[in-house]
Amino acid sequence: MATPPLASTTARRRTTAAALTSDHFVRAHRALGTATDDGQPEIVFFAPAAGGSTTAFYTCKIASDGSGSARELVTVGNLRAKDLVVLTKPCNGLTLLFQASSSEYYVCNLSTGEHVSLPPYASAAKPDPYSGGAYVCSSTGLGFDPAAGEHKVVRLYEEKERGQQRCEMYSLVSGGGWRPSAGRVPPDVTKCLEGRPPVFLEGCFYWHMDTGRLGAVEASILRSPEQTILSLSVVTEQFGWIPTPEGLAREVSHLAELDGSLCAVVDLRLVAEEYELWTWSGAGAGAAPAASSSSWSRRCRISLTSLERPMRDELGLGLRVLPLCTSPDGKILLATSWHKVYAYGAGSNRVNTVFSMHHLVDVPVEPALMLNIALHEESVVVVGRRGDVGRRLKMEVGKSGVVI
Repeated sequence: MATPPLASTTARRRTTAAALTSDHFVRAHRALGTATDDGQPEIVFFAPAAGGSTTAFYTCKIASDGSGSARELVTVGNLRAKDLVVLTKPCNGLTLLFQASSSEYYVCNLSTGEHVSLPPYASAAKPDPYSGGAYVCSSTGLGFDPAAGEHKVVRLYEEKERGQQRCEMYSLVSGGGWRPSAGRVPPDVTKCLEGRPPVFLEGCFYWHMDTGRLGAVEASILRSPEQTILSLSVVTEQFGWIPTPEGLAREVSHLAELDGSLCAVVDLRLVAEEYELWTWSGAGAGAAPAASSSSWSRRCRISLTSLERPMRDELGLGLRVLPLCTSPDGKILLATSWHKVYAYGAGSNRVNTVFSMHHLVDVPVEPALMLNIALHEESVVVVGRRGDVGRRLKMEVGKSGVVI
């Protein structure tokens, strides 16, 4: 049998890679998974291993009685879990791994261990140049461009050396290195970034302009209620603004995706011992929605004072609570920076624990930026290889059986 020419083999590989990352294939694979799945949400969580220099990723299906078991996905031998940021929801089966204070970012398929390291770029400034830690005037996210049929990484940041604002894009398939976004970055937005990734939803990235680390005067000058959530279309690369829920601009602590809608987490613990989840009706179509045709509605109010202990104390403490999704029985799954997942019934205002890392691994410290828990999506999507010039991760794929 004759050996096929190298050019022909390379072309076939590129065709296969393009097919496995196409929007049609992703939707077909997801539909097949949905048809054969039991409907229970699946999460991924990570913790330090081997003295802290290694990070282990595990997956677990959430059971309503908290009885779910976990299996190992991958172990990364040269990536520290400390200050590691993972997107709370994958993008068509791929996720972004990074430490905001470093210049190394990776797009990974945690189901297969395949990954690509992104090209290096300029370092970002810190909110306080004299302090260390995870906080940095930068935010990086992963999205999918349906028009181009490929995943894109966006980085919004303030340069460390010259203090200039920049927004750069990187395409996983077409490559070409980091390039400036088409749209102009609005003034002063990078002062409100601290390292957390944006939410990507239906063709748009969304950033919460967090002024909590700024002085009161500077915060009032930089941001108004109408300019608290910044959007960027992955297709047109143009920026826009959407308002926060009326009268709650200062209380919005995080953004998330909840069941296909942009969700604002309103933290009222200090004034009313409550959380509120608000959803925005205008997200989608790859462009920032017009405020006149969209609105916020309150999804639920979580009254901590009416919860029984220890649930009241557990939800009332910690840096953050983020919604993951709604379970098949209609309860909202809430993940916390204290490494637990709770199921909240809005009708009864009752909460029960459905997952705890404490029962499975040595629990790490509370993360500064995000969570050690995210949604997981089994996927065979191929990660593009163009521009893979950085440090390779030492990925070891775990066994398929239950390991913890």
